[in-house]
Order: sequence, then structure tokens, then C-alpha cells
Amino acid sequence: MVEYAKRIGLDALAITDHDEIRGSLEALKYVSDDFKLIPGVEVTSLEGHILCLGINEVPKKHQPAIEIIDFVHELGGVAIAAHPYDRLRGGVGDLIFRLDFDAVELINGHTLSSTRRLDEIAKKVDKPITGGSDAHIIDDIGSVYMITGDNVLDCIRKGSFEVISTTSKIRIISGLIKSRIRSLL
Repeated sequence: MVEYAKRIGLDALAITDHDEIRGSLEALKYVSDDFKLIPGVEVTSLEGHILCLGINEVPKKHQPAIEIIDFVHELGGVAIAAHPYDRLRGGVGDLIFRLDFDAVELINGHTLSSTRRLDEIAKKVDKPITGGSDAHIIDDIGSVYMITGDNVLDCIRKGSFEVISTTSKIRIISGLIKSRIRSLL
């Protein structure tokens, strides 16, 4: 993953496997002067998925989202509501308005929500709007990425970044079909 990310011009990568952090921590060995790795995990809370960045421990899954957010903050990390309105992939929905998330991921390499609806949500929520490729296959890495300063976590907290998306609905649907076929084999 790191080799591919470098090849396509990325200078950082956040690895957030579902409810597992070992791969993310193992990838830290690839950090160099010209490549950063942000360790993390995508945790399944009782209410939906939460991206936990900048931590080296896994919060217990199936806890209330508020407890996971508090745990991440105690470790100095960033808690992001992952694809909050994606019904198929476990979003936290309207909790983005009530809980202390550092940011909300509305731009995602697998989200099929209408742009108009996402624009409306972005205007209403008083938090930075992040994006990520949510890559489940190598080709998806970098389909959505962020341009930040040196301290990625601080940039997320402050909302000082730019999200770039190269995805299209056709690419998303194609990727979902490929992923389903691979899981059946």
C-alpha cells in the first residue's frame, strides 16, 4: 500500500482497518523523511463507524460512540464520523450534530449519496469536512485524498486542508462489484 501510494504521488497514508490496528502499526516502519503514515482504525460503535486517527490502541467496538470519541481524545487522536449517512456501511447519522467529533467524512471513495444532500449537511454541521478513499482494494488508494500541512491531525482539527476527489459513481459501482465478486471466490 505504501509503495503504491508513493508511486501515485501521495506523501502520506492513513491506514484504518475495521476494528483492527495491527496492520496500521506495522506499516509505521515505512515512515521516512518524505512519507508519513497516520496510524488508526475504523471502529464499529453501537451507532456506526468512527475513524480514529493518531492512536496506537483499538477502542472496544460496539461501545457507544461518545465513549469511543472520549477514548480517542484521551490518547491525543482525532475522531471522525465515517460516511455518516451511508446506510449500507454503518454511518452514525445525525450524531454528527450532537457528539464531539473532530470532523465529519462526507467525501468518500465509496459513498453514493447525492452531492446536493452532502452540500446541505456540510453547511449545517459545524465541523471540518474530510474525505478519504476508503480503499478496500489497491486501485482505490488515492481516489479521494487531502492536502494538509505537516501535522495532519492538527490540520484536521482546525479544518485547514483541501479534499480532492477523483471518484465517479461509475468507478464506485465498479469497485463495489469487484469487491463483492472477490468476496464470493
